[in-house]
Amino acid sequence: MRIIDYFCLSLVYFCIMSFVHTVHANSFKASDGTMIDFEVVGSGEPLVLLHSGMMSREDMRRQINHFSKEYKVIAIDSREQGRSSSSSSRITYELMVSDVMGIIDQLNIQKTYVFGQSDGGVTALLLSFYHPERILKSVIHGAVYNHSAYPDDQKERWKNITWSKDDEGDNNPAGFPGMAIEHYLLGHKDLKDFKAHLQEMSFMWATSPNLTKEDLGKINIPIMVIVGDHYDISIPHTVEMHEALPNSELFIVPGATHFVHEEKPDLLHKVIGDFLKQK
Repeated sequence: MRIIDYFCLSLVYFCIMSFVHTVHANSFKASDGTMIDFEVVGSGEPLVLLHSGMMSREDMRRQINHFSKEYKVIAIDSREQGRSSSSSSRITYELMVSDVMGIIDQLNIQKTYVFGQSDGGVTALLLSFYHPERILKSVIHGAVYNHSAYPDDQKERWKNITWSKDDEGDNNPAGFPGMAIEHYLLGHKDLKDFKAHLQEMSFMWATSPNLTKEDLGKINIPIMVIVGDHYDISIPHTVEMHEALPNSELFIVPGATHFVHEEKPDLLHKVIGDFLKQK
């Protein structure tokens, strides 16, 4: 085969594969004017991915790349986070639920799978509670159903949290909140409002969510509850949530923390993939 023919065939193959796996960046305008940034990649049944608090969908890039091979992945930057815009409304999980519903309506998706990590897991749980008719299955990792799961002293620290651009510890990318800075800068030109953003998010964590075990008992769609066995959400609280959900499965990840999506992605993908496919 001539070199020119080989080059042309390679170019055609590249173009076809690029078309099949095209990433579509898009946005949704919420009722309060907040612009929610998201991307759609892959084809197949829809799967919404929701990242953890103060991060962005880039924190779930491995999950996006993996699941978009079989699913139409809708990866969202939650309001006021990542590439999504600031808002005059105080952030709540209920507003994030509304944003997800607005996006799937905009995409004409009637039913979808959902996988949420941490804050995204809380949002996925609330989606399952408020809109079960639109959710096929939910996977939640490192999430609580009620803020009472957190110790009172931790909630007090959140309510009084501060941040300084001159404090090395506050800006350490290996710790919190420093790890969130690069994600914040995806949608902001500087850190002028980062402290206020941190305080707003922390207040939400200290005061919500507010579901009860009775509320969980009303959720009948299939839900997988995932938690790491080290330095994560309380295992007793997670088990309590699993037992209160009528149609749930529980996976406690051995040797994993709140960051199992980074620590053991292959195991996580296998477990989630099997759960989504089972009848």
